[in-house]
Amino acid sequence: MTQRITSNFSTLIILVGLLFLTAATSRAAPERYRLYTKPDPTSTGGMKGHIYSPKMPIQQVLAIPPDEPRIVYKGDVSGADSRTFSFTGLPMRKYDLVVIFETKFYEGLQLHREENTLTKEDLKKIDYIVQKSDPYFTKKVIHRVEGTTGRANLARCIITSLRDKGSADVSHAKWRRTFKLIMLKDVGPGWQVVRSRDLYPVWIESRYANPPHYYSKELSRIRVTNSKKDLGEIDLKN
Repeated sequence: MTQRITSNFSTLIILVGLLFLTAATSRAAPERYRLYTKPDPTSTGGMKGHIYSPKMPIQQVLAIPPDEPRIVYKGDVSGADSRTFSFTGLPMRKYDLVVIFETKFYEGLQLHREENTLTKEDLKKIDYIVQKSDPYFTKKVIHRVEGTTGRANLARCIITSLRDKGSADVSHAKWRRTFKLIMLKDVGPGWQVVRSRDLYPVWIESRYANPPHYYSKELSRIRVTNSKKDLGEIDLKN
């Protein structure tokens, strides 16, 4: 009888240990990979290219349809220098790219379809509401914003959001950083955040808190059909 109880107790201990291991593994998995849209297995479209300049490894490359920024595809990075990228399973449409390096990032996002008519007052109000949004992040930097002035009109911006302190979620004192696409609407008294989309959340050393941002037309409005488009050598010139 004692042997059976001991055996059952040992089995219970093993099961509890497995549960803790599974939970820890789940927490350790980089959550950003769950952010991205899965490639369409029925689509034969895609693209590939090689970043000629800057000559540094790519950390992440993303493809986003300008008319539907909630869809974000993650590309694959390859090559001895980690400067070759590719996408597969892309439906036929146009895409803007975001290319992220350790110390800088580039984007070719079409933020607004119409002419940008935002006034200084609009920009002031947009900055105010962006800074107030998502209090977990203590600092926000708006890199680019475009939209149409006037009540009920829309604007979109790309920002860096930063939490400049450590967290109990990690065992080291790193900072939390993400790039975000934010859509806003003029509701009369001011602008309101309608929707936001995380692009690349990571834990970082403080020296990488706010990498320089660059806009590049080379990364804008790339049309994908039913085959893999070769973009060749891409010189971002910064």
